Amino acid sequence: MKKLLICCLFGNTANALAKRMQKAAHEHNYPMLISAVGMDNFASVAPAFDCFLVAPHIQYKLDEIKAAVGDAPVAIIESYPFASMDGEKVLEFVMAKMPVLTE
Repeated sequence: MKKLLICCLFGNTANALAKRMQKAAHEHNYPMLISAVGMDNFASVAPAFDCFLVAPHIQYKLDEIKAAVGDAPVAIIESYPFASMDGEKVLEFVMAKMPVLTE
């Protein structure tokens, strides 16, 4: 089972999105675990995950995030699906951007 971590500034918004995405992944029978974390705890939990999504409002932290995860796939969530908490749309984006999740 692949593990995806969503990072936002404090983790609250990302956590709500992660729950919606997890529900959509379950409905599509995608074997993945989707979690969320705030920037303060990112580096300590990142080693347990395969792929990473970054909230659009903290994309300025992208270099810091990439430094913490090495070669693991990282993508910035598009603004509208993030703001509208569209778990289905963000899941489609992830599946298209990160084929490693389907392996």
